[in-house]
This record gives sequence, C-alpha cells and structure tokens, in this order.
Amino acid sequence: MSSYLSSATPQVKRFLCGALLNSLGGGLTLPILVVYLNQVRGLSMTSASVVLSWMAIVGLLSSPAIGSLVDHFGPRVIMLCAIAIEAIGTVSWGHVHTIGQAYGVAAIVALGNAGIWPPQATMMSRMVDENDRQKFFGLQFMMLNLGLGLGGMISSFIVRIEEPQSFVRLFILDGLSYLAFFIFVATLHGVGGKLEKNDDDEQGSYREVLRDKRLVKMTLLAILLMTCGYASMDAGIPALLTTYGGLSVSQLGPLWAVNTGVVVALQISILKRLEGRSRTRLLGLIGVLWATSWLVLGVGVQIKSATFVIACVSTAIFAVGETVWSPIGSALQNAIAPEHLRGRYNAIAGIAWVMASAIGPVFSGLMLGHGFEIEWILTIAAGSFIAGYLGMGLKRNLTAVEDGRELAESHS
Repeated sequence: MSSYLSSATPQVKRFLCGALLNSLGGGLTLPILVVYLNQVRGLSMTSASVVLSWMAIVGLLSSPAIGSLVDHFGPRVIMLCAIAIEAIGTVSWGHVHTIGQAYGVAAIVALGNAGIWPPQATMMSRMVDENDRQKFFGLQFMMLNLGLGLGGMISSFIVRIEEPQSFVRLFILDGLSYLAFFIFVATLHGVGGKLEKNDDDEQGSYREVLRDKRLVKMTLLAILLMTCGYASMDAGIPALLTTYGGLSVSQLGPLWAVNTGVVVALQISILKRLEGRSRTRLLGLIGVLWATSWLVLGVGVQIKSATFVIACVSTAIFAVGETVWSPIGSALQNAIAPEHLRGRYNAIAGIAWVMASAIGPVFSGLMLGHGFEIEWILTIAAGSFIAGYLGMGLKRNLTAVEDGRELAESHS
C-alpha cells in the first residue's frame, strides 16, 4: 500500500483519510438500522425495510440535480453541503419513535447521501491520472470497508436491544464522523473547484448523457448487480441471520468484520492482478463470486449449529467479489465520461445504487416477512449470475482502453 500512496498527492491522501473516518461512523450504524427500527422502535420488518427503500426513492429523485450542480459549481462545495445535511439526519435517527418520523429522517439522510457520491467520485477522478484511477478507486473502497468493519465491531460491543440509548449514542458518534469528514474536505484547497470553461465549451445536459448507449447498458447492469449484492446484503442479511439463523445482534459486528478483513487483506494484491485485464470479463467473475456467496449462505441458514461460521465463509466470498468490483466499477464509469459531464455520469452511477437500494429492501422485506428465506436467497443468487453474464457482453461496446486492456496515452 505504501508504494501506491507514494505516488499520491497530499490532497489524495487527505481525501482517503477523511473517507476512512466517515466510513468508521457509518459502520457504527449501517448494520443495525433495520434491527433498530424493528426491534427497538417497534416498526414491523416490512415497514423498517420500506423506510430504506424510501431513502432510495429520495436519493433517486435528487441525484440528477446533484450531478448538474457538480458540473456547474464543482464537486467540493456540493460535497460539503451534502456532508452537513447527512450529519444532521444521522443524529436525528436516535429521536425516531414513529413511522412518520422515520420517513422524515430518512429523507434528510437520503438527500445528504445522494449528494456525497457524485462529487466524491468526480473529485477522485480529477485528482489522479487516468491510468491510476482504477487503483485509487480500489484504495478508496478499501478505506471505506476498513472504516465500516471497525465501526461494525465497535457497535457490536455497545448496542443492546433492551437499551435504546445505546443506539442513540451510536447515531451521535456517526454524526461526529461526518463532521470530521467535513473538515478534511474543507481543507482540500485547490481541488474540486469549478472547471474553467471557454465560450465555445459544451454546457452539457442529461439528454447528451442518455445518448451514450454504453452508459445506459452499464447502468442497467449495475442496478441488477447492486440489487443482488450490496442492497440485499445490507437490508436482508441482518434480518435473515437474527430472525431465521438464530444469531444475536452482537454477532453481526464480527460478521461485517470478516468482510472488512478480507477486503483490507486482499485489495492491494488484487489491484495488482487486475492491471491490464478486461474489466468486462471481471464483471462476469463478480457475478459468479456473489452467486456462490448467496448459495453458501443458504446452506448456513439450514445448519443452525454452524450458521455463524458458514455465514462468515459466505461473507468472505462476497468480499472477494467486492475487491474486484470496487476499482473497475467506478473506473469504467469515468473511463467513458466526458470531462464536462463527469458529475452527471457519476450521478447516474449514484442513481443505479439508489435504485438498487429501493428494490433490494422491499424485495427482501416482503420475502423474509412471509417466511420465504430460501426462495429469496436462490433468487438473489440467480440475479447475481445473470448480471455477471450480461457484464461480459459490454466488451463489444468499449475500446481496449475503456475496458482496461490498454493504458491511455499520457497528455501531460
């Protein structure tokens, strides 16, 4: 890792450190949000899952405007506003007692979250050379997972279902992590500003963005892959393992730590192995890995005496797929993005995430709420495999540089 960071500017290093602190706070609360709403505040499992989908809908509606604002004002100022909004919303989770309050707080958090991803990806793509984007997106993801895993472990030692105030404290700590992230981004002087444009430069629009058929195909693929990946994992696994697998809430933290440990341990070595390889073929590999992860989890739920161990194996397999997805997903998106539309292209990527986040919790909540846990797992596994197969088909629409098989020419 030190060899990778040696080529990074001080701004990039500071940006990565800020992302680590921010994700540490997210790890405190992300694994237990559905459990908190369901078992502490008394919402039904379906209602708690729908709250997550409502967050995705708010993010979906606001993301296009975020992308336009990033292209117009630059990513840094938009990101600072979004971080402040999400900090307020995150702390407010601790004061939720009714379904109406949950929807209100969820809307604030979703608006802030939607405003972070497009400028964050845009800033990273502009701070590093085109040929280095893949590895730095991978490093950013590693920092994200390290923070989430550490936060998950810390939360598992703090939260108690019978003590609602323990959850309130976690939400306050998460809010403080956003404050730390705000300070790191605020000190990034000289990067993330508005692009200087000449009078004859294109202003850009979403009509121009949507004419790129490659982007449309990549977005549809990402929606399917993320629905069968992160969205179902975040919304469904905590409920599945605590309701049907017999695990306690305190065991969720160590489970997420397994995910984090695999990502942190393997990300650097995998980044080196990805260089010069077809990104579309790697999408196929991700589909196979994630489908296998879900099938292993299905076996674990059936063997009660070994559920935790098998769930850890499943999570580790999923994490290997994550180490492949993290660098190539964002690198593909930014490889085809024109500079004047980069904010909008990254906003479209954000839309794919929030659409998956809308579909995943509702589908998971309905299936698990009606006792169809095995059918849910099989469906998600099949979707992962299909997404990987479709990903390989993107190769015909990309140049060798965009597909990662050749280096881009240096214009420096």
